[in-house]
Amino acid sequence: MEDSRETSPCSNNSSEELSSALQLSKGMSIFLDILRRADKNDDGKLSFEEFKAYFADGVLSGEELHELFHTIDTHNTNNLDTEELCEYFSQHLGEYENVLAALEDLNLSILKAMGKTKKDYQEASNLEQFVTRFLLKETLNQLQSLQNSLECAMETTEEQTRQERQGPVKPEVLSIQWPGKRSSRRVQRHNSFSPNSPQFNVSGPGN
Repeated sequence: MEDSRETSPCSNNSSEELSSALQLSKGMSIFLDILRRADKNDDGKLSFEEFKAYFADGVLSGEELHELFHTIDTHNTNNLDTEELCEYFSQHLGEYENVLAALEDLNLSILKAMGKTKKDYQEASNLEQFVTRFLLKETLNQLQSLQNSLECAMETTEEQTRQERQGPVKPEVLSIQWPGKRSSRRVQRHNSFSPNSPQFNVSGPGN
């Protein structure tokens, strides 16, 4: 289930300040957002119950999650903070380090473009408005295509791990298709691209 809490400009500023204070490397600011969404009581840290609720994937057992929690908890406080999350996951990112850095840039670029759209759309010509709508649609199509591939990869890795944990099986049974097939999950449109989103309200003053 998606977290219902929205990221406000104030929380963005707080994240930027915390990111600066922690001197996070490019792409690691995602862990500020992970902590924000997983931290249900807003105390700035994750208890084991909060960690388990957020990170449980239906594959790792409760004991394995407990062991992982204490592996990450290098400060031995029985709570996790952003620094500990970053320190642990940064050692295991591999190619996803570049992915997270690119996502950080993409997020900023999209928000910047949408901010300019909100400011200029109303006064633009009909053709300029058409181009803006077209570019928004195509940007969304590209993101949804990536989402389909990622969902397929998630389903594949989860299913492969489950099969491997069930015991030895024939090689052909593990021959699961990777991205290229259509994901069975329903694609959820990001609220930021909805015309009803506050971020995309192009109504004139007083409307």
